[in-house]
Amino acid sequence: MALKRDIYRALEDVVGPENISEDSVILDSYAWRSGLLAGTEKFVPRFEAITLPKDTAEVQAIVRLCNRFGIQFKASSTGWSYCDPSGPGIIKLDLRRMDRILEINEKSMYAVVEPYVIATQLQAELMKRGLNCNVNGAGGNCSAMPIVGHAGLGPLSESGSYGERNQLALEWVTPDGEIVRLGSLGSLNKWFCGDGPGPSLRGIVRGNTVPLGGLGVFTKAAQKVYHWPGPPLFPIEGVSPDFISSEIPPGFMLGNFYVTSTENMIKAIRKIGESEIGFELMIMNFASIDESLLRSDAEIADEFEQMSRTAQAPTFMLIIAANSPNDFEYKKKVLQLIMEETGGKMLPMAEDPKFAGSFIWSFIRCTGANSGCFRATGAFGGMVPGTDILDVMVNYVQRAAKTMEEFIRKDMLLADGMISFIQMIEHGHQAHAELLTRYFPNDPKQARGGAEFNMEANKIAVSGRFGVPHHVWSDSVHDLYGPHTSHYTKWLRSIKKTFDPNAASEATNYITADE
Repeated sequence: MALKRDIYRALEDVVGPENISEDSVILDSYAWRSGLLAGTEKFVPRFEAITLPKDTAEVQAIVRLCNRFGIQFKASSTGWSYCDPSGPGIIKLDLRRMDRILEINEKSMYAVVEPYVIATQLQAELMKRGLNCNVNGAGGNCSAMPIVGHAGLGPLSESGSYGERNQLALEWVTPDGEIVRLGSLGSLNKWFCGDGPGPSLRGIVRGNTVPLGGLGVFTKAAQKVYHWPGPPLFPIEGVSPDFISSEIPPGFMLGNFYVTSTENMIKAIRKIGESEIGFELMIMNFASIDESLLRSDAEIADEFEQMSRTAQAPTFMLIIAANSPNDFEYKKKVLQLIMEETGGKMLPMAEDPKFAGSFIWSFIRCTGANSGCFRATGAFGGMVPGTDILDVMVNYVQRAAKTMEEFIRKDMLLADGMISFIQMIEHGHQAHAELLTRYFPNDPKQARGGAEFNMEANKIAVSGRFGVPHHVWSDSVHDLYGPHTSHYTKWLRSIKKTFDPNAASEATNYITADE
């Protein structure tokens, strides 16, 4: 349905006629679904209008108008499936005009960004200053703002943590149109701290899962940044996945290792974490490695077969980044001792400097290519801290893989290279696991299989007590986990109702206030 003229004119008065549209061509361009959600339609309902606010004041004005006129809004920056509308009567706030890096504080080691600053943009500026930031594993083209980038997990999380722990002070336009400045921003007009003085609201705006556009709009945020031991400009040429590295920077090393058993792999990764020698560390099967570097299904299948003949054992990828020649020698020596103790060996392809340089850059920049048929997440992401987390994650992937094999036998998923990885965080104190599906999105049976497997993966997480994943989207999935986790959904719905009394912030992929 078309917006009433008085509503449209009121929005137009806020952003200007050139920054609002209800043209059907524009609306349709926002209605195409990215395909991340298996078993769903290619197109979603149209937004009623698209707005392009330039700053916090305009965001606040739009939000207040939506509350006044009884319509809903949905905000997004770089976007993902959870930014889609669920039905008619929803205004889009496209935050692409809010794309400034507001501050890089080298002394206190934080950066302040607006929502449309992407991770590679921020990372490039930081590296010039000897700093680095965590990059969302979904890609360096995702927003660099830690509160909007979903869980904020990525390959750098081994040494660079993740969104929840990197987020500092925050500016938030609440669903009813108030501006709240969290942490030191609200008390001192400084960005260095996300909590206090006084009670913290960080647990309100995010927890294990961010609100996914369902709890207002986050307009500015600071995040913790880290020391970068590499050069200001990495020696890389080409376009993903055809990166070519003329050299590996001093102090950097890549290894793709395989060990004799799952038990020894767990032992090796624990010891690497305890020694804190890893810059990045991920448990990756061969299909995951191939997907990161190769361009076609044929190349992936060929390389997968060759690698499988080399190592019939669990594998993991490790990047070392040292601060000095002595530090580099120390880290390599520690790694050598751990590999000798656990029977680990390096895959031959990792010894090729050309391969190693491009692989290192792909994972630091998070620009690895995904080829072939579209993949969907078999949803699970544990954030249970403790030294036994790796056992939990491995157990989950093994159990979920057995269920996936049943779907493959029924031709509901593709069988060419089951893709899985376990992302280590903070040197093994936490971890995140994913088992990914491959399917033909245009095949109704396989699209349905992807959706059904996702739900089965959630049920396995519940029955096996594997924790609540980050990919908890919608009332139905929250309600699956709630009864098994102290009924957290009651608190979540209370938060939603309190801060959004008019249900103005569209929350289909978060949680609604309905009991």
